[in-house]
Amino acid sequence: MEPNNQIEEIKDKIDIVSIIQKYVQLKQAGKNFSGLCPFHKEKTPSFIVSPDIQRYKCFGCDKSGDVFNFVQEIEHIDFPEALEKLAKVAGVELKKTTVNKKYKELKDIHYIATKYYYNALLKDKTALEYVLNRGMSRDSIKNFAIGYSPKYPKLIEQIKKSGAYSKGTLLQTGLFVEKNGILREKFFDRIMFPIRSRKGDVIAFTARQSGTNEYGPKYMNSPETPIFHKSYNLFAQYESRQEIRKLDLAIICEGSTDVISAHQHGVKNIVAPLGTSLTANQLEALAPLSKNILFLFDSDSAGQKALIRGFTIASELSMNPYAATTEPYKDIDELLQKEPAKFDKIIKEKKEAFSYILAEITKGKDLNKLSDVNIIRKEIIPVLDSVKDKNTKNLYLNKLYRVTGIQLGENIKIDSKPKTEQDFLTKKKASEKRTKPESLTIRYLQLLLFAEKVEEKHLINSKYISDENLKKIYITIQESFPKINRTKLFEKLNKENAVGELLEDMIFNAKTLPKEQDALTEDIAQTIKRIKILHYTGLQKNLAAKISMSEELEKEEEKIEALNKLQKITKVLQKIKNE
Repeated sequence: MEPNNQIEEIKDKIDIVSIIQKYVQLKQAGKNFSGLCPFHKEKTPSFIVSPDIQRYKCFGCDKSGDVFNFVQEIEHIDFPEALEKLAKVAGVELKKTTVNKKYKELKDIHYIATKYYYNALLKDKTALEYVLNRGMSRDSIKNFAIGYSPKYPKLIEQIKKSGAYSKGTLLQTGLFVEKNGILREKFFDRIMFPIRSRKGDVIAFTARQSGTNEYGPKYMNSPETPIFHKSYNLFAQYESRQEIRKLDLAIICEGSTDVISAHQHGVKNIVAPLGTSLTANQLEALAPLSKNILFLFDSDSAGQKALIRGFTIASELSMNPYAATTEPYKDIDELLQKEPAKFDKIIKEKKEAFSYILAEITKGKDLNKLSDVNIIRKEIIPVLDSVKDKNTKNLYLNKLYRVTGIQLGENIKIDSKPKTEQDFLTKKKASEKRTKPESLTIRYLQLLLFAEKVEEKHLINSKYISDENLKKIYITIQESFPKINRTKLFEKLNKENAVGELLEDMIFNAKTLPKEQDALTEDIAQTIKRIKILHYTGLQKNLAAKISMSEELEKEEEKIEALNKLQKITKVLQKIKNE
């Protein structure tokens, strides 16, 4: 009998009312039955079951379907599991599909290997103590079938006891390598973490250095085989599937030990890539379980790159990417060891991944500098381009503008090499306009160069000059104070092409300076005042962006610190304006 016919046979032998009554208290309402919906909270029954068409529908949350849909939803299981469960109730023996012999042999060998490694761990006191000292409980060892490949493994002998397998088949498992025509085992003196398929079969292993093994990389994964492809599978995809569906959220972290630590803590809707970057195939495999993805990568630069990659892939697949951080701890494992209560909080308070990405891209950037703004634009545009949903993209664009003041159009283009202040300062074209802070600084330096007498009060702190080339000129002027000789100054700085060209440009273009010394001195004082005002106004802008970002990510300590700095700067600014 064909599978589809068996499904119909099960439906014919089962009454949907009798199945649903095991989970919901139903009352007859005319030809139908009604009750409180098991899928959302309600006080008035809106959940209706029709025996005539063998379907259910909730008029409160819109969930509907047949008996298979109901069992999948209520039990948080996938269709094959629901099929098996209802087949037993109906007394229908499911027809087994033809299994590819090669695939079956590879899976059988992995099953033998899993048992061998598991028993080897329990027998080896040193290896077992190492695993337990790493924070893995005995329950986790059992649930994840964690094992140990001894220094001198005898897996091949164990396999031969179970059946006759060809050399080619043994090599295809990825558990063995051939040297001089002799098979030897690939993994030795390593802790073995089985990788299961979505159906629960062991298809590969992640092998970690044990406490007595420093040979080779820290982690080794099984190679690609006919039954295992890294880019399609995730660690704990089988163990976590029900919780992902139940909570409608898949957490993706960086490593297998983080997953195990999270499961021990009670967070079981979590998976990890297998030693490679996250792929679209891996996220697509999660989509039937949940469209909501929480990226919880390590708090280092590699983790931030992984977050951007994850966000891009999830957005292209029209999934909902969220993010959280384990800061100040490096990863989940360290967080759970030192502050376990915080783990539940950061999951509960997850934020849109875009907010974290924006915070990272703008970190350390000066929103008053054109070069920094262009860097932000260059990095954020590819991120936004991955977002397919127009409403979501507009939400992100508004957030970008609210936090940074940067406004982008949907199809905006940007040069791969953004202009820097130096590009603007050394450009001699008449059409090139200088930004206001740089224009003021150039004006200030010109006044110093052409003043008959420069007093100490006319010299400002070099922190007010942001452009590096202008700062070099100013520091050289400071060093030659009180006698500023333009000729010697030019000879000294002309060795550096960009700086010499800039100084030359400033000298030859000093056409609008006051002729009278008193007017020139007053001009210096007013220019200094304007430079300081612009400097502190710029700091205000950066702090306002930081406050906005802190509010977005609910980082209260950062927000308070930025607010305190803003208050101090505002006072300084007001004092300068009143001078």
